[in-house]
Amino acid sequence: MTCGCPYPSLRWYGEEELNMRTVLPWICVLMVAAALGDAQQEVKQARRRFDPPSVVTATEAIYPLQSVASGTVVLEGSLDDAAKITDIRVVRGVASLTEPAERSVQEWTFQAAKLDGKPVSSKIVVAFSFVPPNVGPRI
Repeated sequence: MTCGCPYPSLRWYGEEELNMRTVLPWICVLMVAAALGDAQQEVKQARRRFDPPSVVTATEAIYPLQSVASGTVVLEGSLDDAAKITDIRVVRGVASLTEPAERSVQEWTFQAAKLDGKPVSSKIVVAFSFVPPNVGPRI
């Protein structure tokens, strides 16, 4: 049986069957491509831009005179949407050095974090490394 098809190996199919076998896979491919395009568009719309908080001004922590300790104090500061510190949590402390570090951070000023250009509350981590004043290499 011939159908006027230019492909000799497919001449035994009827014309309607050949057209459906050829067209149906392309329709499926186009539907999948359209669905993927819609999904990519939704992902683009769901992406949000986040700008983290930044330090505007900072003061150094003053090493306490009565201390002989050294080490690193790590603090986590919670900032409101106006970039004001609302809470300070000690992540890692050193007995005589934690309080000077906390006092120092409370004096700092920040620029608020932004989500899609709007200020939002956030957290910032700060580390202070303390070395006693008379310790260190001598020149």
